[in-house]
Amino acid sequence: MTQIEAAAGLSAGSGSFYRHFRSKEELLQAVVDREVDRINAERQINPGPEEIGGDVRIALALEFERRLNNLRRLHPLMKLVARERDHLGASVDHLGELLVTRNVDIRSQRLAGWMAAGAIPTRDAEALAAVVTFALTGYHLSVGFFGHPPAGVSDESLITTLVDLVTGV
Repeated sequence: MTQIEAAAGLSAGSGSFYRHFRSKEELLQAVVDREVDRINAERQINPGPEEIGGDVRIALALEFERRLNNLRRLHPLMKLVARERDHLGASVDHLGELLVTRNVDIRSQRLAGWMAAGAIPTRDAEALAAVVTFALTGYHLSVGFFGHPPAGVSDESLITTLVDLVTGV
């Protein structure tokens, strides 16, 4: 606790930490909740095909590349949550809602719109969004865990293949 107090600019060993938080677990939950709020506030909607000359393939590639970059940026938080999951309570649910459920919802709405416009083949937009989300997340986690891309697949190759999958090429 003294290290936490010192790092926060409080008098180490003074017990001042407990004026702000009842426990280290409560502090951890506050940190994760703050990061979830920050990530949600920074969420950017990728350009649609109409904004980049009508090319849905470019729009998808940009979206998938941004998602991989976001996962890399969030990696320290993901590692913390994986390690401290049992102490986080509802904070884990909030993070899951933001990183998985919300991403699948947003992506499936975009895909459904592109399907309705005839830009990509019509199929189950939610299932397709889930497949893309989990492919990107699984790829990122595999690289993080093993230190290299699975089967030597580059980011570019993964993104191109996912674009082909979505566009029916």
